Amino acid sequence: METSPKASYKHVRLNSALAILFWTLFIGASLAWNAYQHRKAVMEFALIQAEANLNKDIAFRRWATEHGGVYVRPTGKWPPDKYLTLPDRDVVTTGGTQLTLINPAYMMRQIMDGYAEQYGVVGHITGMKPINPLNVPDEWERKMLESFSMGVARAAEMSEVGGKPHLRVMLPMYMEGGCLKCHAGSGNSLGEMQGGVSVSVPLAPFEAAAGQELRITLGTHGGIWLVGMAGILAVSRRARQRVAERERARSEIFELNASLERRVAERTADLERANRELEAFSYTVSHDLRAPLRAINGFSHLLIEGEGERLSEEGKRMFGRIVHNSNRLGELIDDVLEYSRAGRIALVPVEVDLERLALSVAHELQEAYPGAAVDVAPLPRAQGDETMLRQVLQNLIGNALKFSAGASQPHVEIGVREDHGRRVYFVRDNGVGFDMNYAGKLFGMFQRIHTGAQFPGTGVGLAIVQRLVERHGGEVWAESAPGQGATFHFTLGLDKA
Repeated sequence: METSPKASYKHVRLNSALAILFWTLFIGASLAWNAYQHRKAVMEFALIQAEANLNKDIAFRRWATEHGGVYVRPTGKWPPDKYLTLPDRDVVTTGGTQLTLINPAYMMRQIMDGYAEQYGVVGHITGMKPINPLNVPDEWERKMLESFSMGVARAAEMSEVGGKPHLRVMLPMYMEGGCLKCHAGSGNSLGEMQGGVSVSVPLAPFEAAAGQELRITLGTHGGIWLVGMAGILAVSRRARQRVAERERARSEIFELNASLERRVAERTADLERANRELEAFSYTVSHDLRAPLRAINGFSHLLIEGEGERLSEEGKRMFGRIVHNSNRLGELIDDVLEYSRAGRIALVPVEVDLERLALSVAHELQEAYPGAAVDVAPLPRAQGDETMLRQVLQNLIGNALKFSAGASQPHVEIGVREDHGRRVYFVRDNGVGFDMNYAGKLFGMFQRIHTGAQFPGTGVGLAIVQRLVERHGGEVWAESAPGQGATFHFTLGLDKA
């Protein structure tokens, strides 16, 4: 039964809408990922500044503690500490200058207040049993002190300070030898926690810098999105033209004799071919983007090299960002295509020599990591698609080598174990590992635990592994801890122990 022109146009519109939706979601996902990275960078930079300020404050306190405090001239703003009752708190020099003893806590408060006035970074020292009302902890600090008493080494949290977002970081303070000069008879012992020191870093400057980077990223993605939309509309317009041509052909059939049936069949075949092309557009649009991406990249390079002397440093940096993001989008397109292919190709189950396959993959990948040791235990033969299983091993062994490359003696182990009547294959490394609280992100598209600056990648490899393993009726999961390596396990439903 022939498809009516109305239905064909509806089909074209539907496929065009799906292609537009796919392309928009793809660009939106990439933009969201970049926004997430910018936001993450804000917190990382703020944390670095907070820890630097805390280290500075603690270093000053330790210096003053080791010297038993320092004598300075009192001022109207900073008079003698009325809470310090030592007999030699106030002295007069041989020249008649009056000095007062500044204990470590009083010194830290003066430094913190001066730093807050100049740079907006607010510090606060607080005690477990404060004598000075200025040392009384606020509600957040009180909770953090309780957590310190339970073994927590550092507290960090984003909160509002003065109606503006700040990153608050707090460290515990412990009784040191020099502290006993001012705290003699307090009942405190060496090493006992006295209180804590906190710092609040305003996030506004970091957010402003991240916002500028995000605007550049938004402009880049917007341009790429427009290029893709132009391609979609061009193909859709061509498809509608072919539908119109088919309608004209149908009109001619009624006017011509039976000898024209061949021409009608050819027209119909052209239309069916056009519809198949449009149905696959959600896949091919990514492939077709390589040409405009190369053009964006190439022209950016030409502008940097040819017009470099007339470009400002900011202009050069922006073009550099365009080149970087176009390269990254190319990588994402390749991985998305690979992910799509993993779900479409036919599975051809055969008996696979997994041990031979693992040794072959390890040998290929180990060339890039000559210092790594890879041990492949005896593996049984398994039922599965050899090409797909090779890709599973390539991704898992490649990740293991990449994330263990920084170890003093990188080591990767491939093996199998029995678990309740099923074979569980595993790939183990001694690399950086990860926090299991983020394990749910491992196998999602574009999900990464480590930053791209630490370890390159697009966050698609493990999603491909999961799809291929699930096509074999199996499952994949991971176990790890920060700094203790990671182990990835998978099963094959076609396999029998």
